[in-house]
Amino acid sequence: MCKASETIRFCSCADNLENASKHSKSIYYVWTIERILGINDFAMDGLLMEDPKQLDELVAETILRKLNSKNLFDFDYKPQDNDSLEIKRVNPKKRYQKKKCIGTHLNFYYLFNKWHIGYADVFTYQLESYKNGKVEILKINNSK
Repeated sequence: MCKASETIRFCSCADNLENASKHSKSIYYVWTIERILGINDFAMDGLLMEDPKQLDELVAETILRKLNSKNLFDFDYKPQDNDSLEIKRVNPKKRYQKKKCIGTHLNFYYLFNKWHIGYADVFTYQLESYKNGKVEILKINNSK
């Protein structure tokens, strides 16, 4: 018996990102990795909100398990402590903004050799964009 499952891949191809925005009938997801640039020189106050656990069909716990089990990126990527990964939805047409969603983005950070749900310490560190791209959700048939 074949069972369909989904896997996720983080594609860094610029042409994929540009082409995705042309498909007005689809909702798609983009990702960004930010890396520590240095320590903030100024004090910042802020309120940390609870991390979203789901973004449409993307579930944070499922992505976390996959991030910690294999390389999901299409380039040679070695995470460093406090790397931050954000996944967010892009809606090319306003009519899709009414789609029911549970969150607007998912965030993960890398620390002590594994990914965690949440944010890197943005109040302590200055972050810079390291890499970005489009999230690909692939359907795979598994024989059972």
